[in-house]
Amino acid sequence: MSEISIDRLDIDNKVSLSVHNNQIAINIDGLNKLAFTNYTEELFEIIKNAKFRIPDNSEAIKNYKYPYSNKYKKYLHQIVFDYYFGEDIRKKLYDSGYVIEHLDNDGFNCDISNLFVLKDVKNIYKGWHFDKERLKALPIIALKIYHIMENKTFQITIAFNQTFTNSNNEVLDTIRLLYDYNYEIVLQDAEQILESIVNTGNINLGKWKSLYRFNDIEITYAPKIELTEEEKKQEFGTLIYREGKAYLLVGQSETSIGLVNSIPYKKNWNLK
Repeated sequence: MSEISIDRLDIDNKVSLSVHNNQIAINIDGLNKLAFTNYTEELFEIIKNAKFRIPDNSEAIKNYKYPYSNKYKKYLHQIVFDYYFGEDIRKKLYDSGYVIEHLDNDGFNCDISNLFVLKDVKNIYKGWHFDKERLKALPIIALKIYHIMENKTFQITIAFNQTFTNSNNEVLDTIRLLYDYNYEIVLQDAEQILESIVNTGNINLGKWKSLYRFNDIEITYAPKIELTEEEKKQEFGTLIYREGKAYLLVGQSETSIGLVNSIPYKKNWNLK
């Protein structure tokens, strides 16, 4: 798909849309964050006519966790899910005890790569355990799960915010794992990977194939970054730049450097 760019489209004086990098950004008056979903012409038209609920007081703003369409009587994640899978399928899944899951636990991120279904009881467990552990682990690693609609796969991406090395003393930068179309298996592996890295402080990549159920793995190693004398004096959380790429100081040593954000999924990565 070619890149589409719409700088701003005012739906009314309370809601505006913009499109960049094949994502629709929805700005709802009164909220301090944008809602997102992926762009297609048809989905854009649906969202353009959605008439999103506008919070009218501070309490409504505080409780506004999922953008809601007054016209369609649906949340944004339901609109997107129904567009791809069908409303009848969603309702049948709801009747069977499933809910639409935001993979990164952000109710405003409604890109299809961030949505899938999960049993309600497992969704509750994920919210109370895995999602909290993933946030607590950010000083060490940034782990994200993606649902790849185009080829019916999942990916786990891992960016390292502390130094981990392989047997050749190369510093790990990122790991991508490709999975079959089974979200529960992906979620189980993601939880185990996260806990193993955080609890042991070690990564034995030679054992990963026997421990986890991915189909393919891609590993990249970090360039060697030497801090200037001035950068060494900076505090935790300071950004430094090398060749236009942002890194984050996560400690007070020359090796305590990590990527600012979790990495995007790898496009056109198919199962073997």
